[in-house]
Amino acid sequence: MEDPILVVVFLRGGADGLSLVSPTADKNYIAARPSDIRVARKGDNAGHILKNASADVDFRFHSRAKGLAELFDAGELAVVHAAGLNNGTRSHFDAEDRMERAAPGASSSAGGWLGRWVNAVNPQGILPVLAVGASAPDSLRGGAGVVVAEQIDALRVAGGQHYSSAIRKHLAQQLGGDSVLGAPVKRLLKLSDVIETKVSLNENGEMLPYKPDVEYPSDNPLSTALKTVAQTIKLDLGLRVSTVDFGNWDTHVNQAGQLNDQIGTLSSALMAFWRDLGNHRDHVSVVVMSEFGRRLKSNESGGTDHGHGNAIMMLGANVKGRQMYGTWPGLANDALDEGADLAITTDYRTVLAEMMGKHMGFADTAKLFPKFESQNLGYLA
Repeated sequence: MEDPILVVVFLRGGADGLSLVSPTADKNYIAARPSDIRVARKGDNAGHILKNASADVDFRFHSRAKGLAELFDAGELAVVHAAGLNNGTRSHFDAEDRMERAAPGASSSAGGWLGRWVNAVNPQGILPVLAVGASAPDSLRGGAGVVVAEQIDALRVAGGQHYSSAIRKHLAQQLGGDSVLGAPVKRLLKLSDVIETKVSLNENGEMLPYKPDVEYPSDNPLSTALKTVAQTIKLDLGLRVSTVDFGNWDTHVNQAGQLNDQIGTLSSALMAFWRDLGNHRDHVSVVVMSEFGRRLKSNESGGTDHGHGNAIMMLGANVKGRQMYGTWPGLANDALDEGADLAITTDYRTVLAEMMGKHMGFADTAKLFPKFESQNLGYLA
């Protein structure tokens, strides 16, 4: 049996969960936003119905989220709405820091929640933890052996160079002994060697481009990142956890056009990634989350400002999809947080703890989320 894999996609900038998964029939929602930043119920741009969600407010995915709606209808995607960081803040930096560390009151040495998992499990394999991008997120802070790369080819030492063997030999001799850099250099050289045995190279020793089994939407950073994750899984490098950041969700101004593009990219890239995995889907799960949502009421610049509660999505073969979990608090003024924002009824750690416990098989989730007692929502089989 193959080890379970978790992919965490973080939507940085505060994604508008009330547009991603929208209560389109709620009178308070209709009154608070102009039509161009509401999800419609009729017409060519009508949203995609969540069939098993609350009928009285007619929850719908955004019109550009066709792929997400199809995954939901197929029973592979579930949603938790009105979720997030209970000790909230409307600062991007603070919210991301608190959410990714997930250790209220602890010192910075506590690291991130995924970093604590890495150190507790010490996963084996040549590439067990991959942060796709230029740097690792705070969720992986403190984790031993975390690899950061935008593409697999970047992990080859002097790949495609005629003198690559000499460079590797020099690194092994100069830095591979008992020096501070000895252990990581040895790991890098070993990883580079393993990758070269698994990928296709041209006559010059250069790595050939990855050929996915499906067509990804082009020219966007999310597709590029998810292709790297899919390739890593297919190369059987022992991947257990991967993180992907997808930014530009801070829609203060002219939200309609920007958000349409963002949601369209998220939906189509995630659908392509899921199809590209093929049979590997059986042991992969994905969590899509953001640091906070947006305010219910639009601002004067055609956008929405930093809010509170949000939608979290879970994708996986063992996800009991076609359902929306958690408690919907409604958007009446007395139900809003501080009279302005969607209230939080599900702590985001509840979602993550169930994923780590049931999918990843890590029973002692208190080590990952200290001082937090979680009860499963039941979204995993």
